[in-house]
Amino acid sequence: MSANLIIDAHTHIFPDHVAQRAVDRLGSTYGVAPVAPATRDGLLRHMDECGVDRSVLAPVSTKPEQVPGINEWITNLDTERLIPFGTLHPFYGDCAGEIEKLLDRGVRGFKLQPYFQGYDFEAPEFRAMMELVGDRLVVLLHGGQEMVPIEPLIPTPERVAALHRDFPQVRLIVAHLGGFQVWDAVEQHLVGRDVFFDLSYTFGHIGDEQLRRIVAAHGTEHLVWGSDFPWQSQAEALAGLRALSLPPEQEAAVLSGNWLRLTGATA
Repeated sequence: MSANLIIDAHTHIFPDHVAQRAVDRLGSTYGVAPVAPATRDGLLRHMDECGVDRSVLAPVSTKPEQVPGINEWITNLDTERLIPFGTLHPFYGDCAGEIEKLLDRGVRGFKLQPYFQGYDFEAPEFRAMMELVGDRLVVLLHGGQEMVPIEPLIPTPERVAALHRDFPQVRLIVAHLGGFQVWDAVEQHLVGRDVFFDLSYTFGHIGDEQLRRIVAAHGTEHLVWGSDFPWQSQAEALAGLRALSLPPEQEAAVLSGNWLRLTGATA
């Protein structure tokens, strides 16, 4: 283990038998290549190479019927180094039951990606699901654009801010520093709100001045570190964080302390 615990708060893997097909499809859509195999063992090897202790797995169910199977797989990977977040879909017929299953298995949160999952924040099913979630699970929410811009853009910073106003009890991590490629709007609508930002797939895509400005204004106590593996290497993401030259106690908080505090997990 590292001297300071390092937790990657945002990674993606797939079952071995579909991993290559899934990565090829996403890679061709976005024009990007994975940094390593997007499998359990591929991620563990990458973590060893980069000096990362644990990684949070953030699966997305693109169809409602995928929810129980993904949650069954992700919670049975047989390693304490990979921390499973679950998946929920607002159009799945038994979100209440699936939430209970996740809690029973010790899962701390789940990932939402409204573009891939096909809903907006005003959908009655989505709002009912958020009421069920309350403060029981952390919500990791994709924020901002995709790697290739799409319209209409659902998780804009303004809409995420409205979501937080409507559901203030939800413990929210907004990925990609609040909104990939829409960081001007992040500064206008999200900075300073009681939500967390993760740093996944941010370094190398945002200007240094704006990055430092958002970090300073939002506060390192509301940041968690992540890579978005397999689309960015953990080594690159670590180098980006360390280039900020944060005080040691703030860097340690971003690398793991804030995530542990938010989720109620133990080191």
